Amino acid sequence: MDFQKIKHYADFCVVGGGLAGMCAAISAARGGSKVVLIQDRPVLGGNASSEIRMWISGASGSNNRETGLIEEIELTSLWRNPDKNYYIWDGILYEKVRSEKNITLLLNCSVCDAEMQENTIVSVTGWQTTTQRWHTVQASYFADCSGDSVLAPLTGAQYRVGREAASEFGEKTSQGTADLQTMGMSCLMQFRKTDRPSEFIPPAWALELPEEVLRFRVPNLNATAENFWYLELGGNRDSIHDTEEIRDELVALAYGMLNYIKNSGKFPDAAYWELDWMGFLPGKRESRRMIGPLLMT
Repeated sequence: MDFQKIKHYADFCVVGGGLAGMCAAISAARGGSKVVLIQDRPVLGGNASSEIRMWISGASGSNNRETGLIEEIELTSLWRNPDKNYYIWDGILYEKVRSEKNITLLLNCSVCDAEMQENTIVSVTGWQTTTQRWHTVQASYFADCSGDSVLAPLTGAQYRVGREAASEFGEKTSQGTADLQTMGMSCLMQFRKTDRPSEFIPPAWALELPEEVLRFRVPNLNATAENFWYLELGGNRDSIHDTEEIRDELVALAYGMLNYIKNSGKFPDAAYWELDWMGFLPGKRESRRMIGPLLMT
């Protein structure tokens, strides 16, 4: 089969359409640059999209309010989406990018190749699953906002994974020897309280959760900050190549948690709570870290 090959020419190419990639693309476009934004998912926002649903919380505490483009996006959402509907939120993110005339947006496109001239990226190429087309983007500058730093292995750039030894930088938070451990991944769940009871019949593959496993974190669906993120796995495994296996375990764990809430008899109003949504795309905390001219410690 002859797959169509399309070429794009830009000043700036951004790989990854999460909040970092969106802000990079929008900022450059508003400054007059011709931008191509490549996103491997059908929606924008990355971990903050409807597919994963991790809310924006990069800065916390007093006097740490998010400003700039992030504040612009959040203020738009407060105005048009006061009930925090994630599908409206997806539309707001989509609109923020689509409204910029200098941005060409390629959704469902996964970058899988890069052309180099010495130490400079000339172009990147991605496969778009929906159109079955190859897209090649030639640009003067590239930004890797993919989360997994996909351009690092494609270009031979240096990167790190895991934790440094305390002896390397003298950091108090480091341990004695370096290792490959990272923070884990989560599949979030959301519950909805209804005015009628509902039954939950767990699948055979749901993980059974004995009470001793939950002794440090008892679910409380009525708590505003609960609903429901702290199931986490994978920190002692490969945060890229083991993702599919970790996802399977997270989903089994999530359904096991739902079964515990609905059927253990420990929650008096459990019959009136039902599963409204569950993510099958794990939210990832940590992956490759590119090494640049400056290394922050």
